[in-house]
Amino acid sequence: MRWFRAIIFLTLLALHVLGAAQAARQAPAEAGAVQRVLVVHSYNPGYIWTDTLAKGIQGALPGDGITLETHYLDAKRDLDPESLAAKAQAILRRIEHWRPQVVIASDDAAQIYLTQPFLKGRPWPQVIFCGVNAPLKTYGFPAANVSGVRERWHFRESFALLKKLAPRATRAAMLSDGSESSAYVLADLAQDQRQNGPFALALVASEQVQTFQQWQRKVQDYQTRADALALGLYHSLRDERTGGVVPPETVMAWTNAANRLPSIGFTDYAVGGGLLCGVLESAHEQGYLAGTMARQVLEKKLAAGALPVRTNVRGTVLLNLKTAERLGLRIPFEFIQAAGIIIK
Repeated sequence: MRWFRAIIFLTLLALHVLGAAQAARQAPAEAGAVQRVLVVHSYNPGYIWTDTLAKGIQGALPGDGITLETHYLDAKRDLDPESLAAKAQAILRRIEHWRPQVVIASDDAAQIYLTQPFLKGRPWPQVIFCGVNAPLKTYGFPAANVSGVRERWHFRESFALLKKLAPRATRAAMLSDGSESSAYVLADLAQDQRQNGPFALALVASEQVQTFQQWQRKVQDYQTRADALALGLYHSLRDERTGGVVPPETVMAWTNAANRLPSIGFTDYAVGGGLLCGVLESAHEQGYLAGTMARQVLEKKLAAGALPVRTNVRGTVLLNLKTAERLGLRIPFEFIQAAGIIIK
């Protein structure tokens, strides 16, 4: 009976996907004339991750015949769920009016406030996500009209790189802000260790902190309890006095002044953060992969769910020679030759 039920389930699933594909071909009546793609970013313009991801999307969707429209939730600076929900509702109204064939939704906030509650399971638009840190089952992805790109940080490679640059280091502390994205990142970190064994540096802590003042205390505390600091996200730290979000530039200016340990970053924002090194995930790759999948949907008249979920694979080596000099570390020339990003 199990195999019979499995056959019935797979048959119904196939019919559902085919039905969504047919609906995608028919959905907006004017689809043959103009191909419309609406992009929803979870964060704000000017945030390096968002800007670089947008360039990746644009690079995969060049040429005539495709019109892009972009919206932002600003979820790094706006932490109010009601405000974010209102913005998502406004974007939904725009989707209903403009009728894009494809929506590209980047990062987790766009899934929480828009894709999961309003777009998943509809015959149109087709939805391609990217930059998602949460386990995909959290949002019920993939679905008949939803697929995309899962985000992976290069933890193992980054810890191994720092160990080579600072051979005496044996212990690292991982700090990240209190955002949902941070929670998912730290869960990935723990899963990597469970599945693949210890990192090159032993993790003495893996913590989320809510406020800038808590961050300051933790950075100072780990100066004697660890040999390296691994810094996740620090873009949603609140000031305990004002309640406002502290600008990430302020956070890192203080951190670099107070920290005397080698530091690791994991994604594009680390370039301007003064961190010593890291094997960085590429926002451009996330955007380019999502744009490529959107192009497949448009050109082949596919349902998004017919495309397999993808995961970023590239990593770019970052070396900050200014930080190395400040810490008294000598970076071997062969590492400089191999680095993709060098801060002098």
